[in-house]
Amino acid sequence: MKNIKFLIYTILALSITVSCIDDDNDELTGDAIMGGIMIDIKSDSEGKFLGTPESGVDLEDASVSISEASLHLVINETSGSFDDVEKLEVVKSFNGGEEIPIAETSSLPYTVDLSSIDDFLSGTGIAESDLRIGDQLSLIIKVYKTDGNVLYYTSSIGTFNLTLNCSYDLAGTYTMSNTICDNPQTVTISLNADGTWYASTADGGLLQFCTSNTSLQNDGNFSVICEGIVPPSDDVAYCPDFGIGCITGGSWDQENGILILEHNDDYFDNGAYTSTYVRQ
Repeated sequence: MKNIKFLIYTILALSITVSCIDDDNDELTGDAIMGGIMIDIKSDSEGKFLGTPESGVDLEDASVSISEASLHLVINETSGSFDDVEKLEVVKSFNGGEEIPIAETSSLPYTVDLSSIDDFLSGTGIAESDLRIGDQLSLIIKVYKTDGNVLYYTSSIGTFNLTLNCSYDLAGTYTMSNTICDNPQTVTISLNADGTWYASTADGGLLQFCTSNTSLQNDGNFSVICEGIVPPSDDVAYCPDFGIGCITGGSWDQENGILILEHNDDYFDNGAYTSTYVRQ
């Protein structure tokens, strides 16, 4: 039986690379001397972008009746200072299109609230009737430095995305099983701030409960789109580096509270397998 072993390194310095408006701009880093200010927009932010697609029409062509459109964005300071920073600007972009400024600040924490679909679409040139399932609203933080340079954070730090989706409720406690071993377990699923879902064990229990690696929790995130479809996701703890429990698809039965996830396992050579989560 394979075991996973890890080396723990002491991290002496961490640099965060960002893209610049022009080639002469410096990179914004975690070093206050170099980069100014580092932020966190994920911990305290939340939003919803939900609707019901027109029935009897292919999903990609169906107009959407919006049921919820709200965003509470909180920008927190994690390190650095505003000494070399003139301001932070918040812009919104729809489906990667034109950036539309909506707010700016020279102090943190700072909050931006969008409370309606009109707030989401204002200035984009997009009408509510144009919206389709899968459309994405992005709020992006830009850094204006006192030397005239304008910088972007990496998307994982400085971009908050909301994707238009159907409304489902998966939150709860589940009995989890899989097709590799007979060892059912109790796990929880909860809603993430961006509308995706977090499972305390996302690989069906393969790593922790079907191998000798009992201390390793393979948690992860996934989404459920219209018609209860679960798209592929590699946002599972031991998927990117080890290929354990990667989600290749699945389905959600809202009426009966049953989530089925399809997986692939490369590390233990199990290949394709299935896990089932039944809400208690």
